[in-house]
Amino acid sequence: MSSFKELVPFLLLLSLANIIAYGSTIFISKKWDKIHKHQSSPTKIEILDSLIILLINIIIGIPGFFLWKIDVIVFSDDNIFLSFTELFLLIDFSMYLLHWVSHNFSPFKKIHSKHHEHSEEFNCVSLYYMSPWESIFFGLLLTFVVAIFQFNMYGFILFLIFNWIYGVITHLNTKTHQSTFLIFTTNMFHRKHHQLNYKNYGFYTFFWDKLFRTENRD
Repeated sequence: MSSFKELVPFLLLLSLANIIAYGSTIFISKKWDKIHKHQSSPTKIEILDSLIILLINIIIGIPGFFLWKIDVIVFSDDNIFLSFTELFLLIDFSMYLLHWVSHNFSPFKKIHSKHHEHSEEFNCVSLYYMSPWESIFFGLLLTFVVAIFQFNMYGFILFLIFNWIYGVITHLNTKTHQSTFLIFTTNMFHRKHHQLNYKNYGFYTFFWDKLFRTENRD
């Protein structure tokens, strides 16, 4: 019973964090488009779909909460930045692999195709415009990773913030042709993926694309 009582403040905090992230995504995107004179605006259907994804992002945290309460998920005292780096590498490879699968095997192709409806330009809800199944899969992937491995809790939170920031950046419209920065992908790299479908699967870095020869920077 105590776990259910603790679930309420957890959900309130999780909801607040996700709503702030959603609102900030829209604000940043609109400001960016205004400054750089990009014309993009979401339809009512796209806004509704993005709100459904927002709701899923909140609900998907509930299984993780109960797994934490029964000590399936255990956070460590490891260095914050070490945990962040480990998560970064694990998710970067996992998402490259899942991204490749999403473009090469049914029914994953159909699920992922919704996100690729935004291929020529992005708008303020493009980051949240996807199949509900895709949002669920990503949430369960994070839950699975932290259940298998132990990370510092604050390192995990830092990674979640980084993941959101990176998602916002890679879904901004751009007129530049710089596809990569150091080892990292950029919004142009990801935009080319939206246009080509079969190249540039990288999530944070282009390392796996280069290794497996699925990179396109032309």
